[in-house]
Amino acid sequence: MSQPPGSQDEPPLPEPPTAPEQPRRDEQPPPPFEQPHGPPPHLSSPLAPTPPPARGKGPLLLVVLAAAAVIVVMVAVAAVAILVLPDDDSSEPISSGPVDLRQPLTFSLVAQESRPPCTGGALQSPDGSACYAFGQDALTVRRLEEIKTMPPGAAGGQPTWSVGLTLTSADASGFATLTGKAAQAYQNRLPAGSMGMVVGGALVSAPMQVMAPITGGEIQISGPAQTFTQSYVEGIVKRMTGG
Repeated sequence: MSQPPGSQDEPPLPEPPTAPEQPRRDEQPPPPFEQPHGPPPHLSSPLAPTPPPARGKGPLLLVVLAAAAVIVVMVAVAAVAILVLPDDDSSEPISSGPVDLRQPLTFSLVAQESRPPCTGGALQSPDGSACYAFGQDALTVRRLEEIKTMPPGAAGGQPTWSVGLTLTSADASGFATLTGKAAQAYQNRLPAGSMGMVVGGALVSAPMQVMAPITGGEIQISGPAQTFTQSYVEGIVKRMTGG
C-alpha cells in the first residue's frame, strides 16, 4: 500500500545537547577518584613526594643534649661531695692525753643493789632503774695517758658510742688488783662482782660484772644505745677533763 508523499516515517531529530549542570558556588566538584589517606605500604605517593629532611636543627639539638649531660654530671659530682664531706667537726671523735683530770674517776666495787628511791648515799644508775651502794674497795684515777670518745664499731664492733681510757702504769697495776677482787666476788656470786665508775659523785654507767682481772690499763666504758649517744660520751670526757 502506497503512502502519500511526505508521509513516510522519518527518524526523529536528535535532541539538542543539554549543557552540563554547573555546580553551585557553595559545592565543590567531586574528585575524579578517592585519594587514600596515605600512600600504600612501602610505596611513596606520586601526588605527595616525601619532603626532604629539615636542615639546621640537628646541631642545636646536639648542643642542648650535651648541655643537659654536663648539668647531670655536675649534679652527680655535687651529690658525691655532699655525701663525702662532713658538714662540721661535730662527728669527729674527741681525743686528749696525757691529761690531768679536772674531776677524778673512781672505780668502786658494789656493796649492795636496791630499787629507787636511793637512800643512805646510794647512787642511782643513769637510767634510774636501780640504786647502788659501794664498799671500801676502790681506785681513784687523777691522770690518764689518753681519754677519747669512740664511735660505734671502733673497737671490736661495739654498737654504741663509748669512752676509751688508757691508765698510767701505776694505776694500771692498781686496776688489775681491784678487778681481780671483783672477779673473785663474781665467782662467789657476791654484789662486789660488779664494779661502778663514778665521776663527780654520779655513776657514769650501770656497774659492770667483772669475770676476770683486767690487765694492761686499757678500759672501754660503754652502755645501752639509748644512753650512750655521741653527746653523752662527749659530756663524760668534757666533765672529766674540763674541756
